[in-house]
Amino acid sequence: MTSTRNQSIELIRIAAAFGIVLFHSGASGAEFGYAGLIAFTMLATYFGGSNGKLGRRLLVPWAFWSVFYIGWRMLADGTPLVEGLGPIASLLYGTHLWFLPFICVAILASRQLKTGIRPAICGVVALAFCLAAPWWSEAVLSTQPPIAQWIHALPAALLGVAITSRAGRIIASASLLACAFWNVAGITIPYVLGGIAVLLATGLSTTRWKVEGVSSCMLGVYLVHIAALGIMNRILEPQTIATAMAAFIASVAGVWLARRHVPVTRLVLG
Repeated sequence: MTSTRNQSIELIRIAAAFGIVLFHSGASGAEFGYAGLIAFTMLATYFGGSNGKLGRRLLVPWAFWSVFYIGWRMLADGTPLVEGLGPIASLLYGTHLWFLPFICVAILASRQLKTGIRPAICGVVALAFCLAAPWWSEAVLSTQPPIAQWIHALPAALLGVAITSRAGRIIASASLLACAFWNVAGITIPYVLGGIAVLLATGLSTTRWKVEGVSSCMLGVYLVHIAALGIMNRILEPQTIATAMAAFIASVAGVWLARRHVPVTRLVLG
């Protein structure tokens, strides 16, 4: 059966997942990798998802891998808590799993915002965020995880809704220009790169490359890559692009094999 998915968008999913692995690796160029999270966030609210599958696809893996990484921290650090955080903040932050409950709520909200002029309004709110980036970005730094991460990703969630309409796409483009104008660390590069990538992918026709078999593993890669990086950092030189690539390839291979040969693992790998 021929896939109806736009393979250009699926390529962005793969690039975004590698970007997130690169960011968490701490390798040279890691700041560019965070654009992957912006791209993931925009695509999630752009597409949304069915009510019946959303909780199972996001919250079940979140619960499973939260328990997994609690055990991981116990073995590595002797404590289930993230350093400097209390129990609730540690659970919600989860090193990188903060994204799953956030995007689940964002997707639910996005379904109510895609009719009439609402996408354009979302674009205007995102534009306001981008214009005010130098001020709120400093305030975010003083908040405790995962609040800081949620606020940082909120404009991307709004942009994902905005680009579902023509007017919203124009306003979203202006928002990205605002980000570029301010040159704010942690915002300009991720939002401009991630945002432009999504704008191009959603506006282009599908490519001839069929990558859906790999892109379908990207949620799983997001879930397991911290463990893969932990292992690769012991085998290879830490904080290098080579180590990040090895962790990414190992994550893709592991998730693909698990989903293909042990179908029940799809419950926790997406």
